[in-house]
Amino acid sequence: MAKRLAIIASGIYSPLSSAVEFATRSRRFGYEIKFFAPSAATELLSYSGLAHQVIPKPKIHTQTPLLPPAKQSEKTAEARQARLNSAISKLGVDDLGAQLLDFEPDAIFVDCELHAHIVVSLSLGIPVVQYSNMFLSPPGLRAPPLHMRAYPGQGLRGSRVAVLLTWALYLVRKTMRIRRNRRKDFGADHPTALAELARRYDVPLDNLKRRVCWQMPWTYRIPTVLFLPQALDLPTRPYPDMTYLGSMILGDRPQRDHDAARVARFCIREPNRKRVFVGFGSMMGPDSQFITNLLDVARHHPEWEFLFAAGKNWDKVQEDTLPSNVGMVDWAPQTKVLHHADLAIMHGGTGGLTEAVEAATPMLIVPHVNDQKGGAARVIFHGLGQACRKTDSAQHIEAKLQYLLNDPAVIRNCQAMQARCQTKATETGIEQYLNRLTTA
Repeated sequence: MAKRLAIIASGIYSPLSSAVEFATRSRRFGYEIKFFAPSAATELLSYSGLAHQVIPKPKIHTQTPLLPPAKQSEKTAEARQARLNSAISKLGVDDLGAQLLDFEPDAIFVDCELHAHIVVSLSLGIPVVQYSNMFLSPPGLRAPPLHMRAYPGQGLRGSRVAVLLTWALYLVRKTMRIRRNRRKDFGADHPTALAELARRYDVPLDNLKRRVCWQMPWTYRIPTVLFLPQALDLPTRPYPDMTYLGSMILGDRPQRDHDAARVARFCIREPNRKRVFVGFGSMMGPDSQFITNLLDVARHHPEWEFLFAAGKNWDKVQEDTLPSNVGMVDWAPQTKVLHHADLAIMHGGTGGLTEAVEAATPMLIVPHVNDQKGGAARVIFHGLGQACRKTDSAQHIEAKLQYLLNDPAVIRNCQAMQARCQTKATETGIEQYLNRLTTA
């Protein structure tokens, strides 16, 4: 009988696509897979031929309350208990334990941001692994918090002392925020609800919480896999229970309608022509200052060809107002395009970042939110590209592009990283990891 893996996913595309690729590879070794994910994941899971149990949309924003604010007149001990019960119900895991047991998995993989789902899974006596496609590196002198603009070895912020102070300040602020939310939200804050959920499920949460970490409010002292190559991380010592399984770039994904002819033209190599792929999607609109400045750069360099994967915010742009060397498509097959581009301008999320590394394509990172500044730090540290701010001038952007398109050292660094990640991927061994996990 085939061994079974349950995978609990948030439905957010980037970690979901990595989990689907992991599941696809695991199936090759004879494992039966079932996803437990919200309806947002249905299209991709159906396309990939993976079994799917629909669950309520998880609550992943752990700094926001689970319930509306309580009125002052409602702040009694009895009302607090009723409010706590309602908050736990909002976590959406009432039926999860029974659903998992019905599948009879040999191991459960849970997105690291789904705290309530981790707690319920830990109560079942089945091996539980938290997974992530973010660099959840432990605090280190050369590994700043993922959301901070600090590049190790670069300037004052990147000094070891500054990184140490940044971590200390972040951890203090995190603790203060947790305490403030506990008082303010009156039983509806995530840490309080999770602690009560763990008590009801007889999970020793205090022994399992890892507070000195980047993630809010904490992470867990349980087996952890990162769908990322360790070679791309910053120099820090992983947690004892952490394993890098290498990049999980979804090989077979649904194709959207797009201007295939325009994409094909961009992919044609011509002498003295540099090709720049701009992959912000819907995260940066055409009226942003950075895009305005980037288009000015394009006008000054007709020898550079630009392809924008535009997204929904660009539907009102008149193409006749764009420079002649700028093409715009609603969607592009990014993994294919990156293998032809001489440079990629991206936001720094690990999905696009690892795809660019696989293609040995230099990057200009313009980070926005969450872990994207951490992505920029890794690109800069390994010499794979540079970073910009959204407010940088056209002249500053132009200088960065000139450097990245013409410095052979950047290309060599990208090719070396590509080789390191590919070699490590063949050595890591998903099959060996799963064998150890399911035969323990």
